[in-house]
Amino acid sequence: MTTVNLVPLYNDLLDYLVDKATPQEILAFKASPEAQAYAHDLLERQSEGQLSAEEQTHLEQMEQVERLMSVLKAKALKRTHHAT
Repeated sequence: MTTVNLVPLYNDLLDYLVDKATPQEILAFKASPEAQAYAHDLLERQSEGQLSAEEQTHLEQMEQVERLMSVLKAKALKRTHHAT
């Protein structure tokens, strides 16, 4: 399993979210179809070198959220295994 080194504030936030939402709710979360389409469009346009500075920032933010959600889901999955 890959370990992600996050600043303590991120870990605190993820632990808080795991405590407030059920692990099943966290594991079921996914981006809306609109957000997925926007991300796909940005990635395509990035590969073509056609992103504005604002769009590049959006893409970077989306990548950060994706990394955080991966860690959050891993924490939620771990909780489901400990609960059984």
